[in-house]
Amino acid sequence: MSRIGALVERLLALEPPLLVALDVDGTISPIVRDPDSARIPVATLSNLEALARRPGIELALISGRALSSLARMEQLDGIWRAVEHGGLVIAPGQSPAPRELTHDRREALDLFRRWVETHAQDAFIEYKPQAIALHVRAIASKDPTRAAKLLDEADELAKKLGLHLRHGKGLREAEAVRHDKGSALEEIFKRSDASSVFFAGDDLTDFSAIEFAALHGVGAFVCSDEQREDPPASAMLLSSVDEVAQLLEQLADRNSG
Repeated sequence: MSRIGALVERLLALEPPLLVALDVDGTISPIVRDPDSARIPVATLSNLEALARRPGIELALISGRALSSLARMEQLDGIWRAVEHGGLVIAPGQSPAPRELTHDRREALDLFRRWVETHAQDAFIEYKPQAIALHVRAIASKDPTRAAKLLDEADELAKKLGLHLRHGKGLREAEAVRHDKGSALEEIFKRSDASSVFFAGDDLTDFSAIEFAALHGVGAFVCSDEQREDPPASAMLLSSVDEVAQLLEQLADRNSG
């Protein structure tokens, strides 16, 4: 039996309902320089669609993207979504609840935004309701020294403004309110009445969710050339986005009966 086949058997042996929760970029969607160009492969979307319809399975996507950005990549029915690194959790069929920032938090985020727009005009700037993300992957491919300098300066400013700083692959994100994927996964786990969980992610921002999943099922880390830190000791390793796609295909096929 293949390694992926063995993992499928392990997941099917967990107590149902099983919550299958997935990070998006770098996990089910290949990493690209321009985040707006990222796509979930058609075959993967088809398998996710099949899993979302299966009795005994709850499906969730847990992404750092804003809801509008994630919506450009998928329009799956009947799934849970957590966006902005867990800042907003949306149950199947529900609309997002309104959120408001205090004046001082909004002002701090605006100051960070103005700095980014002035000093990093050639970076990809991702605007979220409660955060600003600075992506320097494209800059780093041409001028790694400047990319590193931009990230260091963003770190310094975010700390000065009292914003929560999030590190990711080729990015810095300044959040007005701190959130994490582990807390979002725990909320979905409880609200969905799942008995066990599988989560896969590829970055530092996924570690808390991987650790939670390992306590209640299986947590997996998706390896890549951009990997910067060792994954949690509790994580099982998947070699690539392609291997995640194989896992989802086999899981969907096994659940088709």
